[in-house]
Amino acid sequence: MHKNCKRKSSFTGFTLIELLIVIVIMMFLAGITIPIVSSIQTNAKKGVTSAQISQLGIALKQFESDFGVFPPDSYTSSDTAITVGSIAIPRDEDLSSGTRCLIFFLGSQFIFTSSSFTATYGPYIEFKRSQLSQISGADFSDTETIADISVDGVNGQPNVYEYKDPFGTNNYSYVSTSPSNNTASFDIYSYGPDKTDNSGVSTSDDITNW
Repeated sequence: MHKNCKRKSSFTGFTLIELLIVIVIMMFLAGITIPIVSSIQTNAKKGVTSAQISQLGIALKQFESDFGVFPPDSYTSSDTAITVGSIAIPRDEDLSSGTRCLIFFLGSQFIFTSSSFTATYGPYIEFKRSQLSQISGADFSDTETIADISVDGVNGQPNVYEYKDPFGTNNYSYVSTSPSNNTASFDIYSYGPDKTDNSGVSTSDDITNW
């Protein structure tokens, strides 16, 4: 006797309830994972920021060893010139802030070529290109007539730059004229993860050299 048998499908699809449960689980896992990943990224940037501040501090001390002073907060025609062997580094009106001076003095090469004094100083640090921010319309034009010295700017260019911290919004802050924390040297700091200046606040997340 011949029996007609229907073949059963070996595949059973998900029910709507099962799909909803899977989606809820995935959303729950994402809610746990995203903050953890964000926290890891933030902590990594904090570490890079601290390391960069330390590197800047070392470079500043090397500069001070050669020139007898730390780079100023401003180096325009109204500021006192930095001299070595009676030869002054030319000033420029675009070097009007701490972060601009920080990059210019640490990233440039200074070549002294007088008959009585010959020396080459710098660059003192290699800046991470992705953090350099070129100032539009500003450049080191060396307009002062000063003999016996030439200046090769950052990366050999006459451009004026600022230097953003790893959080990408604010520049590193640099103060050498009457610093409020390291009174005998300089203050360098980043606004940190919240990208807001919280100096002096107990809950501050600023990253500093003090």
